[in-house]
Order: sequence, then structure tokens, then C-alpha cells
Amino acid sequence: MTEPDERPTLSDELFEMQEAPSARSAQDGLGLSWPDFLGDPPGTGEVVRGAAGFLAYALINLIVMWAPMHNSGAGTGVQAVVLVVVAFGFGSFLVWGVGRNGRPYGFGMMLGWVVLTLLSLGFATGLG
Repeated sequence: MTEPDERPTLSDELFEMQEAPSARSAQDGLGLSWPDFLGDPPGTGEVVRGAAGFLAYALINLIVMWAPMHNSGAGTGVQAVVLVVVAFGFGSFLVWGVGRNGRPYGFGMMLGWVVLTLLSLGFATGLG
């Protein structure tokens, strides 16, 4: 360790055992903190609106993909385009066009497309 009047070395800065000061304190007993660059943590209302957007997209996906799921001869190209436009077109409009109240709902719709695509290997969204 260096004396108080000396400049600290790189190893002093890297391996120092003091905690770095943070603007946000640790959450209740979990030892996790919200990163400063993300702004304020989401509230319960925003999480609920995001989940509602996710569920709304899942319902739209079920309606649009009903025929291709039950009829092997039905094409999925048009349905895939419709689902991408709904998730990312309407979701982006809600995020940037509507403002603060529509933002979590729009992100929930986009997240719904991503999750359903990954979990179904693209079949549920017409990509598979």
C-alpha cells in the first residue's frame, strides 16, 4: 500500500478492499444494486404494464398462428410479417410515440416476440 502523500499504483486501485461509493444503496438484503446508467429502477406499475404487453403479444401470436399450428399445409410467411410488424412496429410506436405510460407495454410486446421465438425455435412466430 502507498503512503497517503504518494500516488496509488494500479495494483492498489485494482485490489483495494474498500467499497466504491455508489449513488444507489443495495436492495433489501439481496446485495444487488441498480446500475446508475439505467436511470431509476422500474416501479411495480411499469413491471405490470410490461407483463401485460408480453401477454397481449402472446394472445395476438396465438390468434395469428392458429391456422398454421393446426393445418400443416398453411403458409406462415404472411403471419410472420404481421407478427414482426405488431411486435416491433406497434411496440416501437408505444415506446417512442406514446411516451412514459406506453413504454413498458411496448417493450413487453417486443420481449414477447423474442421470448416466443427463442422458446419455440421460431415456429410460434413463423420463422421456423
